[in-house]
Amino acid sequence: MRIVRLQRRARIVDGRDVLSEILDHPGPTHTMFDVLAACVAALSPGPRVAMLGFAGGGVVAPLRAMGFHAPLAAVDLSMQGVRLFRELAGPWAGTVEVDQADAAAWLQRRTRRYDLIFEDLSTTRSRGRLAVKPAVSIETLPALMQRRLRSNGVVVTNLLPMPKMRWEILLQRLAAPFAHAQVVHLDGYVNRILLAGRQLPEARATSARLRAALARIGSNQTAAIHVRRLA
Repeated sequence: MRIVRLQRRARIVDGRDVLSEILDHPGPTHTMFDVLAACVAALSPGPRVAMLGFAGGGVVAPLRAMGFHAPLAAVDLSMQGVRLFRELAGPWAGTVEVDQADAAAWLQRRTRRYDLIFEDLSTTRSRGRLAVKPAVSIETLPALMQRRLRSNGVVVTNLLPMPKMRWEILLQRLAAPFAHAQVVHLDGYVNRILLAGRQLPEARATSARLRAALARIGSNQTAAIHVRRLA
């Protein structure tokens, strides 16, 4: 993992993957972090948000620029990115609490239910140093997140291709505990974003909400998303 310093921002990079794009001001990153932030800002039915996987908090700058100022509770195994986040974003980011812990154990210990849970965990394969989802994201977290949601809550999961697992199988397994699910496709990215919950807007309405949130901050990702209902 390495840190790349740029004008008014920094990147946390692991192999070929950008784990976070951290700004020193609220605003668009012009990356998929804007889309992830839009999913939170546009779909959370309330202020209680948990973030599983924080790295350097790449979604916070666009999220705050979109007007979502509620406190954020996050967890990550490493605090390296958190220190960089505090340096660049501390003066304006608002309340962002990050615990160093295993995500599943952390969520299991929490007593409150959340309006939205954002899952952005990844691990690196030694061969080719490609980022993939850890086993806990597939085997443990979907059902656990469902239990930790409020009745109208939403889960947002940032997905990566998994070796030897077709997208259809991966999506179905992660969506299994939920009544409804949609998939956000992003032009130029292999990632997909799974939206799941007991209730969701129609896919067309979800797309409109996300595009409106992105347009408010002038993100170049506004026209680069496509939302589909998961059959």
